[in-house]
Amino acid sequence: MPDRTDAVRAACLATTAVMTAALTACGSAEPAPHDGRSAPQPFGNPTAVSEDVQIAAAAEGFMKAWMLDPADVRSMCEHQTKAARPNFTDDGGTVEGCVAERKSLTERTPEPQRAQLRFTVDHVQDVNASRKHPAGKGVLATGQRDGAKPFRYALRLIKEDGRWRVEQREDVRSRYDHTADPVADVLWSMG
Repeated sequence: MPDRTDAVRAACLATTAVMTAALTACGSAEPAPHDGRSAPQPFGNPTAVSEDVQIAAAAEGFMKAWMLDPADVRSMCEHQTKAARPNFTDDGGTVEGCVAERKSLTERTPEPQRAQLRFTVDHVQDVNASRKHPAGKGVLATGQRDGAKPFRYALRLIKEDGRWRVEQREDVRSRYDHTADPVADVLWSMG
């Protein structure tokens, strides 16, 4: 008759092997550090990343590219829909035309003594079509430097060419200080 201890030990080893294989398959890669000029990249298996995470990453990438001193205009333009680019009526919203239109943003002088700008993106939600923009996803992007008052933008993103891109950006002015989630109202009233 087999020893009961050996059977328990074998079951524990089998369970450990299965758990280790499962954890390895899930992926444990850490996000790569970036210098703020590149969009945050989801880690692990990118196909398994939720749509909300993809939307938030696209919004954050756009805000960082736009707000850098000097701005990363190419990345900013790539994060926008063709219709949102300033050259849409001239050439259909090409990235190259957008970069040329936004050249002045590359001439901003960095101020080394300024605190680093940080962004958070939250309140991901469905937003209805407005007069000028199609239905999509809305987010609230909040930027802040140490010691300064935060500022907020409501962004509308839509899927274009398989990627989430910014279709509309609106400054959330002080009249919305009373609410933590002004996204749908701001995008509707300004769009």
